[in-house]
Amino acid sequence: MGRATRILIVDDEADFRAALRQVLEDEGCTVNEAADGRMALAVLRNDTRPHLILLDLRMPVMNGWDLYKELQEDPALATIPIAVLSAVAPLRPSGSMHVLNKPIDLPNLLGLLHAIEAPDRPSAAIRLRPPKEV
Repeated sequence: MGRATRILIVDDEADFRAALRQVLEDEGCTVNEAADGRMALAVLRNDTRPHLILLDLRMPVMNGWDLYKELQEDPALATIPIAVLSAVAPLRPSGSMHVLNKPIDLPNLLGLLHAIEAPDRPSAAIRLRPPKEV
């Protein structure tokens, strides 16, 4: 299976979203954005399902925690992997949640894209074989 290429960024900081979008598009991703949880729900219910949600926790209107709870109650959305973007103390991942601390470490973000499998994208990755015993 191929890597994650459809990404939804949910963050209230427009400049941060724009910078992250540029990096992800340079990596060949299709990116949607939402400035809060309520907007994210509208995107998720009306657009193609993303392979990964990059989710800020502190936002107006509907924060990241409330969005996460909404997603877990909807079987069609509960399986989408989430990476929490956090500038606060480190969090413990839960279920399909990952944690990326702000400022974002680009190699970690790109590694996450490659670690999350996109079931609708055939993989072009080379399968590694275990080393032969000597």
